[in-house]
Amino acid sequence: MDLGSLMGRRLILAVAALGLVLAPSGYAQANPWNGKVVFQGFWWNAWNNRYPTDWYTYLAKLAPRLREMGFDGIWIPPPVKTDAGTSSMGYFPFDHYDLGDKNQKGSVPTRFGTKDSLLRLVAVAHANGLEVYPDIVLNHVQGGELDRRAPGGSDAEKHKKFRYVGFGGPEAGRWPKDHWNFHPNPDNMSTSGDWNDPMFGPDICYDTPSNPGGNCRYMRDQARQWFVWFKKQTDVDGFRFDAVKHFPPAVVEDLLANAMGRPDGYFAVGEFIGGKDQIDAWSRQTAGRAGTFDIGFRDALLRLVDGGGFFDMGGLPNVQQDERIRTSPFVNSHDTWKGTHWDSEENSDEHNDRSGDWRKNDNEAMPTLDPDNPRADVAYAAAMAVDGSPVVFYEDLFVNNDPNTRYAADPERHPVRPYVVNLVWAHQKLNFKDGAYKVRFQNSPDLLLIERSGRAVIGMNDHGSQWLSARIPTDFGPNIRLHDYSGANQGDIFTDGAGHVEIWVPPMGYAVWGPAGITGGFGPAKRRTMQEFQLDDDLGDANPASPGYGGKIRPGTFSLAGAVWAAVGTRISLEVYTEGGRDIELRVSRPDAAGAKSTTEGERTRQGRSSGQDPLRLAFDADREGYHLVSARSTNPAQAPTRAYVKVEYEAPRESGKF
Repeated sequence: MDLGSLMGRRLILAVAALGLVLAPSGYAQANPWNGKVVFQGFWWNAWNNRYPTDWYTYLAKLAPRLREMGFDGIWIPPPVKTDAGTSSMGYFPFDHYDLGDKNQKGSVPTRFGTKDSLLRLVAVAHANGLEVYPDIVLNHVQGGELDRRAPGGSDAEKHKKFRYVGFGGPEAGRWPKDHWNFHPNPDNMSTSGDWNDPMFGPDICYDTPSNPGGNCRYMRDQARQWFVWFKKQTDVDGFRFDAVKHFPPAVVEDLLANAMGRPDGYFAVGEFIGGKDQIDAWSRQTAGRAGTFDIGFRDALLRLVDGGGFFDMGGLPNVQQDERIRTSPFVNSHDTWKGTHWDSEENSDEHNDRSGDWRKNDNEAMPTLDPDNPRADVAYAAAMAVDGSPVVFYEDLFVNNDPNTRYAADPERHPVRPYVVNLVWAHQKLNFKDGAYKVRFQNSPDLLLIERSGRAVIGMNDHGSQWLSARIPTDFGPNIRLHDYSGANQGDIFTDGAGHVEIWVPPMGYAVWGPAGITGGFGPAKRRTMQEFQLDDDLGDANPASPGYGGKIRPGTFSLAGAVWAAVGTRISLEVYTEGGRDIELRVSRPDAAGAKSTTEGERTRQGRSSGQDPLRLAFDADREGYHLVSARSTNPAQAPTRAYVKVEYEAPRESGKF
């Protein structure tokens, strides 16, 4: 596009002040670890008829496309067994140690799949250079037995005895709970306030300062042990924590410190619905180990889209929270949209009723932002431009409101919204995260220009019909050719001798100006996966309907640890540690031709001595893709059963025709 020819139909803004406007103190510098672009890999009631009760496999099939789009990681739904088995979205956990491998609550798998398919999803994501961030629910549980001794409330509120299946029997499972582990209890009889209110069901008591060794300490210790186990079992890379307003932030800090180490090497975000000061305070109280979703900024984006051109764009940077290094700007999530979109033919809790408030139903925390609104691209550009790790909602990336494809989406062809794909590409390819965040122009109610220092200038225009521009200083340097990677402007421009440039932005749209000549896609390096299987009687399930995982290693019979899906021609390395010195045999059974678990297709074995310090090791190259079933036994009849830890390092395929 010839900029000169547009002068007659564009409004050129008089810039009253060209001085640099920096982000709040402490943020005028790049934070190289920061700025992951996260894909929320589910929507409320997510389901795919191609992969029934196996959303994990659908996401594994989707992973190559997400890699090609440039995403850093996938936020997945809560992975633990709930009170309703496969019918629940995961936010009412029953047994945290059941990842879809116990015959409980009417099913072995969760709504999203088996433990095998969960572990395979993590490995396939890693092979595609993607991280995985499961949703973690720690505030409450559901599905316990009635205990009339529990204080307060009606019988309906006293289902507070929790016993779980383990390999050793129907009540042998790890982390049992009783009524004194919840609010109210003898150490804390309060049921009021954010931390004590049982609004979601039996409310876990984690912390009682006046009685640090009491019933609540048990829950804190058990939560920590579970979290460390979960991280080692799955090899996930970060977490989204649910309802963090309702339990102490010290719990999140404790768990992350013990499972993840340094606070700057992983993604972690908490769902805290509250004001700016509240969410900033929560993040600080986790010692900076977790950020929050920027609720205030999201509210501003909603007002921008609903404002019809009357929103003050110049004030948008001022509403973002202060603790921004770990914040997650977002436009929509499963909490803001629990039906199909209003232009769908499918009934969706009155969201398709244009005469009512279609933006919000009673089950949603916040009103929805229609991703097809003409200004939705401006909102997404803003979420990508500011500090933090932007989150892209499944139903915003994918056009998911067609009732014919909503529940039968083809992971290789499901249609996308081009503007979302473009903004992800620009954020990643121009490397926004390595450029300090600088507000270059905000002296207009309609135009906002943000520079990621020397990387890109992101322009956003709220005006309904006019192109807008402003001349700004930049960090690109003198005489640098800039290209608009949004495609709105066809002609390139140059900075002047002082690094200044005039930036043009289309009406109800965005522009992303960066150094010209940047092209191509994404090819992140493959990553190997390390998953640790514990063998003990309080884990797994011996029921014939289950996979049969768990149990201490014993003489004679092999105990099944689990299965890993390895790519053909890749190295599988195993280490087995035991509590106390043991003579053991380690076995890996080869998959069948379709990739399924098998015990008749050959095996690799190794016998020798193992202890807690010196493991028995086995390594080989997989000659067939599929589930390699891992098991172990003691070879000395005189040795007592013992807990064992089997570490398996392997590489999954990036894509496969076998699942």
